[in-house]
Amino acid sequence: MVDRVEPRPGEEGRSASAVERQSSGAIIAERRLAPVAGPLLLWGLGVGYVISGDYYGWNFGLTATGYWGFLIALGVVAVLYATMCAAIAEMSAAIPHAGGPYAFARTALGPVGGYLCGVGVVIEYVIAPAAVATAIGAYVNVLLPVLPTVVTAIAVYAVFTAVHLWGVGSSLKLELVFTGIALAMLIVYFLVGLPNVTLANLNEVGGGEVLPNGFAGLWAALPLAAWFFLAIEGLPMAAEEARDPERDLPRALVSSFITLAILAVFTLTVAAGMGGAREVGEADAPLPVAALNGLGDGHWLVGTISVVGLAGLVASFHGIVLAYSRQIFALSRTGYLPLFLSRVNERHTPTWALVVPGLVGIGLVMLGALLPGSAIPVLVTMSVFGAAISYILMMVSAIVLRRRRPDLRRPFRMPGGQATAWVALLLAVLLLPAGIKDYPVAMIFGLLVFAAFAAYYFLYSRNRLLSRSIEEELNVIERAESELR
Repeated sequence: MVDRVEPRPGEEGRSASAVERQSSGAIIAERRLAPVAGPLLLWGLGVGYVISGDYYGWNFGLTATGYWGFLIALGVVAVLYATMCAAIAEMSAAIPHAGGPYAFARTALGPVGGYLCGVGVVIEYVIAPAAVATAIGAYVNVLLPVLPTVVTAIAVYAVFTAVHLWGVGSSLKLELVFTGIALAMLIVYFLVGLPNVTLANLNEVGGGEVLPNGFAGLWAALPLAAWFFLAIEGLPMAAEEARDPERDLPRALVSSFITLAILAVFTLTVAAGMGGAREVGEADAPLPVAALNGLGDGHWLVGTISVVGLAGLVASFHGIVLAYSRQIFALSRTGYLPLFLSRVNERHTPTWALVVPGLVGIGLVMLGALLPGSAIPVLVTMSVFGAAISYILMMVSAIVLRRRRPDLRRPFRMPGGQATAWVALLLAVLLLPAGIKDYPVAMIFGLLVFAAFAAYYFLYSRNRLLSRSIEEELNVIERAESELR
């Protein structure tokens, strides 16, 4: 592997390793993030990444398999995310760096495995906020028909990119506020809606059959059930901004998952049981539609969930923007992606890693507006495809690290050991092609994007990598600092 670090004038007589150490040190100094997040902010980030999934997107799975089948699909993906979170918690405490999934895979599988895992995360996190922004635009359009969905979505990208450029401390506090509002609204929604849940409404699709469309329908529902948890795995990407990542990241992952699992069961049951599985399963805004059907047009909850529900969508959008900027930042500063993407501003936030994917997201929003029907399930399926790639490589990494790096310090150890990671790996493999039946265009587009990233690596960037990743350099520095202390 050829290092891209060049000797500067006057350094020709020095060894390459000396020049590399100095250059790498300069890169590290310029491209480190500020540790500002405690356990509460990390929990808010973990839940905030995902909470918009309770407000939209998941409901299209009801038409595929009905309420009871969707409940089974939810159970399957809950097992996937529970086991995966346990494995990620172990790796994030052992390798607490902004690369998150990419850093795990690079440590375990080398440069190629690290890059491909990072690409899966980039696909997931760049496409997901386009779906969220579209949903925000749809909610606003219901309240203010004069504002087109696309215009609102573009404005959301502009505003929240600016918020993140202002600084991560303010961003995480704002994320916690949005998450708290969205969570409180869901609790109110459950309390009001539960007395209006009926078995007849739950059984609208399939007439009470557990799997009305067989296992094919259950399989097709998996990516949409995953929307209740998708993006929680991005929490380790805030590791360099955590004050005590070895302790707080595992706790935040576990507590976030438990919170999201409880919300998922109640959201599915109350929305389908109050509003009817068929109509809710076809709605772009399922919670307001369910309240309208179950409580009537004049009920206060209908308007309230439409307005306050925007907080849930904003929370996820805001959090995912943080996540994709950190993954792109990490890939860039080691040389996988162009180096300018890891430049940080005076507030230690990665400027171009925020701006460039934001422009891509705006393009996806505009393209989605040209598609017939709703673009949301297509974007969701593409995002889940990228996620599944990263899940597979992360779980392989967890297994490999247990076998090849028993010396690695593990402040947190996943319950069940390698068996836990194996369960997550098998379920991730099942999830990967699940969208091919109902959304083949999304799967094809996802494959093409992944292939383009792979070609970029093998044809160009593999010859321009730093000989040792920034994560590895930071490990060396932190070990030395620890020994000095």
